[in-house]
Amino acid sequence: MRSELINEIFSVEAEAEKIVTEAQQKGRTLVAEAQKRGELRLQKAIDQARSEKDSKIAQGQQESENRIQCVLQSLNQKTEEEHDVQACAERLADQMVHVLCTSSLGEV
Repeated sequence: MRSELINEIFSVEAEAEKIVTEAQQKGRTLVAEAQKRGELRLQKAIDQARSEKDSKIAQGQQESENRIQCVLQSLNQKTEEEHDVQACAERLADQMVHVLCTSSLGEV
């Protein structure tokens, strides 16, 4: 009877060790799978953040380019207006010189 009891204890112990080993393997597998899922989610979040960053940079560059073009256009317009004013002033000065030279006001 004792040997049967000892054999049963050993078989129960062997079964327990088998269950523990299987549980450890399953636990490792579950941890590895969870880690893979977590890494994939992290990589996806990183890729999305990079995409958003690149989009915002491109948008900012476009807005800057638009502002630069507006400033350049405004400067060109002001330069043209200054040339027009300067040309008008030169014409007026030429006309004044002509009037003064041809009039008798210069003789008085």
